[in-house]
Parts: sequence; structure tokens; C-alpha cells
Amino acid sequence: MSLYAAYREIPRLSAEELARWGTVGYVVPHWRLPSALLAQMQDALVRLLDDHAFEQPEFVLQPQVPRPGSDAIELAREFLDYLTHPDLVALVAVLTGPDVVLVGATVRCGWPAVAAATPWYQSGAGWPVEPSQLLTVCLALDDLTPPDAGVWVRPGSHLQGDCAQEAAPGDWPACALREQNPAGTGCAPAQALALEAGQVALLDGQLVHHLAGGTNAPRSAALLIHYFPAHVGFDRAEQRGTHTFAEHPLWLVSGVDRGGQHDFERGHTLW
Repeated sequence: MSLYAAYREIPRLSAEELARWGTVGYVVPHWRLPSALLAQMQDALVRLLDDHAFEQPEFVLQPQVPRPGSDAIELAREFLDYLTHPDLVALVAVLTGPDVVLVGATVRCGWPAVAAATPWYQSGAGWPVEPSQLLTVCLALDDLTPPDAGVWVRPGSHLQGDCAQEAAPGDWPACALREQNPAGTGCAPAQALALEAGQVALLDGQLVHHLAGGTNAPRSAALLIHYFPAHVGFDRAEQRGTHTFAEHPLWLVSGVDRGGQHDFERGHTLW
């Protein structure tokens, strides 16, 4: 065991935070990224955006997966290390249980000239995880300050289960709510979460939420990371929007796959 593993303080959620999670479907823990790690991730973000400068830099899908023919293999490896950081996974495991699967990630980056707002949606609708037990981590790489650069949520909406969804335009998110008017859904009024760089918000996969566009902020970048407990299924035959999952890679980031139902080799080109 490394000295880091032996002496680090394992992130936990307080009783109040756990109660809030069950009631409203989200929590912003007291834990946050160490400043040195945040600086490394911000530097990696700049290199990632440079690598995607001639594509769609406001939404970079799967930064941990090397693209065919890309020379940014080490950058993808670096992002995988961030997504599987032991402190982050330990925090997720408090809510999912000890056996945790990483299913995917997206970098969302807004600038004044590039509005990167998302529609209202549920993260779980975009992934074939059955039963729906997806957990999304929104990790702020910049300050996300409402109203134009925050994370907006509908508290308690996760208790309603799956809402009516339809394919969303673009690559991400895959699905969006058919009813985009928060006042017309019967949910609690929308609330904004202000996150400082380095803070995280844990979101239930069925929580209705969206990210504002960052139209007035210098830059508003967040890393959206999706995990699920290993005891639930991942249906590779499903399609969500235009996305198929037959060759989608999965990573077991904590514990074991007790049911042996997941293929952690399919879709992996390098790791």
C-alpha cells in the first residue's frame, strides 16, 4: 500500500448530505479537489481543447478514449487517471456501493462566443443502464456561477422516475425532456448550483437538470462523469438517440463485478 493510500482521508458524506441526496437527488459535498490536482486538470483541459480546436470544442465526448489516428494517447490516459482518481471514486462509492463502473464522460466548455447550454434532461436517459442507477459527477474546472454558468436542477425530480424523453440535437446529451418548461412538470422550482473550481456536484441519474451556456463568463468548463453500481446491467443492444453501445468501453474502477455480467475488454483499443 502506498503512503498516499495509507494516510489520505477517505472522502465521506455527512448524515445531512446523505439525507439531502435522498430527498432532492443531488448533493455538493464538503470535499473538493486538491489545488495541485485542479491545476493539473486545468492544464490538461487546455491541451484537450487545443486537440479539438477544429471540431466541437464546447462538448468533447469521452476524453479518456484515444481517437483513431490521434497522437494524444497520453492525454487520454491522463484523463482516465482523473476519472478514476481514488478520492473521487471513494466519494461515488458512498452512494453506489463499493463496486463501481465508469461508463463515460464529457467535457462541457462554454465561452461568450460559444453558448454551450444543454436542454433539460436526465443523465440516465442517455445510457442503457438497467435498472436506472446512474450517478453523474459534475466536476467544476472553472467557477460555475449562476445564472449564466451554473448547474440548474429541479430538486426532487428524481423521485418521479423516467420522464418522457426524445433524441436531442447534436452529440450530447443523447436525450432531452419533451417538456422543457420547468413550471409545467409538477416539479419543485428550478434551482441553480454555484460551484467553485474544484468543487463537485453529485447528481442522481434521474434528476432533471441542465447546464447554462456560460455566455458572460470568460470560460465555464465542467467535467461530467457517469458511473453506475456493478450489480446493475448495461444493455449493449440498446440505442439512445443516435448512440449505440455494442462496442462501448466500460471500466471497473472499484470493487469487483460480482455478477460477472459486464465485458470490460470490449471497445478498448489501448486500455
